[in-house]
Amino acid sequence: MSLATAIAVAVCLFIGLPALILLAALAGPIGWIVAAIVLPLAVLAVILWLGWFRRREDDGPGGVLTRSGDETPRS
Repeated sequence: MSLATAIAVAVCLFIGLPALILLAALAGPIGWIVAAIVLPLAVLAVILWLGWFRRREDDGPGGVLTRSGDETPRS
């Protein structure tokens, strides 16, 4: 992803997600449930997906991923 694409996505999320929460809250009690429970869980799922499934071998301390995908501890 290029820097321009990343900035565009970040700006859209920064403006769009609060607007979506406000629109859901204005929809009534069902919208409140969506705004309070469903949207935060969806955001958490995306964050976990980005952090877990898109990790690379050189992402920092911890285990080292081998070619087979098994994790071996560093000593």
